[in-house]
Amino acid sequence: MKHLMTFLLTLGLLTVSLCAVVPVDSGSANAQFHAGRTAEALSSYRTLLASSAFAKAGSFELWYNRGLAEEKTGEPVAASLSFRRALILSPGFVPARRQLSKILESLGVPFRETPIDKAFTLISPEAMILGGAILGWLGLLAFVVLFYANREKKGYLALALVCFVLGHGVSLAGSMTDPRRVAASQGVVTSKTSPTLRATPADSGTAAGTLSPGTLTSILSRNGAWWYVSDGSGHTGWIPSDTITPLIPALPSASGS
Repeated sequence: MKHLMTFLLTLGLLTVSLCAVVPVDSGSANAQFHAGRTAEALSSYRTLLASSAFAKAGSFELWYNRGLAEEKTGEPVAASLSFRRALILSPGFVPARRQLSKILESLGVPFRETPIDKAFTLISPEAMILGGAILGWLGLLAFVVLFYANREKKGYLALALVCFVLGHGVSLAGSMTDPRRVAASQGVVTSKTSPTLRATPADSGTAAGTLSPGTLTSILSRNGAWWYVSDGSGHTGWIPSDTITPLIPALPSASGS
């Protein structure tokens, strides 16, 4: 009986801890959305994505669905952020790219799609990194074996060397172009009004233009409540940090705060 009580207590604690980490089932949130209960679904998506389990693992589908819900509830700027976060996790996810383009057009923000973005619809950066590395190391292994077994087959040696160089080149390209590599230093303007770029980190600083809500920026420097940003079109300046949301969401703290 003592062992049974201990087991039940452990099971209960495990259930409570799991409920604390994943308070809402993703299937339930999706069901709410498809049933037309958009506001309820949006609340569920936000709860899910704020939990430590989903924040660490990530889910491009949940971010995409959250963006759709935000779009339907009249939150286009928040939706653009969610679609961008979905594309960080799955760069080749065409529906998210399509919806992001639509949202940015409605906000009057340019949508920039590079050749690399289009390439990700065919092959993911993960596949490039892993596949290239495998090809590269297999090429090196073949080169070593051929070198000691039969050096006269120079054509095969050359082919093995090409596989080694090409494979690691592809792997490096995948790593360098992975959007997660630069996303940590990017943010989206999420204020309701267009923040003014300042020449210095102060309200009295000389104005250097404005940034439209939904604009993707690179965070170049931070000074307290002010961040120095660039919009990628030659516009740089200081804006209040509370007008921009980092592209990579902060992980929940251990205390849940």
